[in-house]
Amino acid sequence: MSFDAALNSFTENPNKRINGALGGYIFDLPQFPGDLVKGGIHYEKYAESPTSLIPQRQPNLLKKFAENIREVVKSGASFFDLGPGPECSIRKNTIPALNILAPSLYIPVDIELEFTEEACRVVSQEFPDMKVSNLAINFHKENLPSPDTRTSIIWYSGSTFGNLPSFRGQTFSENKFAREHLALLRNKAKQRENNHAHTHYLVLLMDSKKEDIQAMIDIYADPNAVNCFKSVLFKLKRDLLAENFDPEAFIYKPSWNDLNSTVEHVFIATKTQSFKITNCFTNTLATLRVSEGEGYVLANSMKPSCEEMQNLLVCSGWELLRSRTDPDKQFHIHLARAYS
Repeated sequence: MSFDAALNSFTENPNKRINGALGGYIFDLPQFPGDLVKGGIHYEKYAESPTSLIPQRQPNLLKKFAENIREVVKSGASFFDLGPGPECSIRKNTIPALNILAPSLYIPVDIELEFTEEACRVVSQEFPDMKVSNLAINFHKENLPSPDTRTSIIWYSGSTFGNLPSFRGQTFSENKFAREHLALLRNKAKQRENNHAHTHYLVLLMDSKKEDIQAMIDIYADPNAVNCFKSVLFKLKRDLLAENFDPEAFIYKPSWNDLNSTVEHVFIATKTQSFKITNCFTNTLATLRVSEGEGYVLANSMKPSCEEMQNLLVCSGWELLRSRTDPDKQFHIHLARAYS
């Protein structure tokens, strides 16, 4: 876990906090017996539950949109799968698209090495002749490499994009973290020796704002969803050596922020506590103080409208080619293009 992300999440002045700064860590996995960092395990169970919209709506929309993409993008491209998730997500959301789009190279990308290795294993089982190469990087902050193919598809099912941080008081269109991330995906990556022109196609699927706000919040009442987000607190204790930190001393209470179209995953402290965190790379120490009754937004689930997402893509330098929603307007998906 990032030392700075923890500092930004718990700084005493609420106006200086970065909301959702720990959202990138909700899918982490245990490292030893008894480790309570199990976000990825809880998420896999949540994604398969009847209360989750993901298995009900997302796979069908992704598959139908892949057929539209095939009209624009020829086979043989490189396929970057951003945040592929657990095996159930790969089989439901990625495998059908690979069948339709027939890329020559599959590259799962995630900050967690285990997820990329599992994705390569699953895809290799389904497509023995397809090249696979996993990439464990923080794609929110690092450029994707430039492959040997002239075309690449950036397959982005949206959950980790929706988990990007935000500043208090900003609208979705003003979110600098979202703008910078989309610009990073568009930017020219480090070229190889062939140095040929390259075309990037971004496929971005997003959860949309629902008319029934309370029902949208209630989705996260599932125990596996709650434990997925609570896992962040145990990861803070584990990774930053916060021995005196009590992860159990919080109540999870998601709320809707209409200004930035986000379900904010708020943790309300049930007691005041001070604890030290350690940057293990620099051996830097810092003391954080959590105040009883104070709410801390540790993760975001952005749910912009289709129009908000279209505008942000264009403002970030992408050429918008196509957009589509599911019949009930629960999700929207976009195809955009950029050159390098």
